[in-house]
Amino acid sequence: MTGARVFGGVLLALGVVAFVATLGVGDGWQASGPRLAPAVSAAALVVLALAFLVRPGEKLAAHVTEAGERTHWPTPALLVALLVGYALALDLLGYALATAIFYWLATWLLGSRSPVRDVAIAVALGVVTSFVFSEWLNVQLPTGPWGL
Repeated sequence: MTGARVFGGVLLALGVVAFVATLGVGDGWQASGPRLAPAVSAAALVVLALAFLVRPGEKLAAHVTEAGERTHWPTPALLVALLVGYALALDLLGYALATAIFYWLATWLLGSRSPVRDVAIAVALGVVTSFVFSEWLNVQLPTGPWGL
């Protein structure tokens, strides 16, 4: 129970620090400004940390221990390595292609048994997301050597 409260205190401190840091961002609280979303997230973290401090839950430690025993640890480690590879491939391959490859490999790693469907979704996800960001939101993502 004490460890849970310490964890709640750490979350509370992080939430307060994050909220104070957002006060120095931007000029105002407009919905399209850079301050509102981080401030809302930080406030939500503070509220959740307070709830965790008030009622940390008696069964939490048992649940964490049980979940840790059943976890196949190479899978999350490979996902982290895949995410690092994705970040490194963004400039080299471009957003659309790197995202398609990342999605396809992540679904395979997580046990999907429909590779054709996964490739179709991966290509659509990469191309549509890239189009939406560049054309509708006017945010230029890395295009890679092929201009995709």
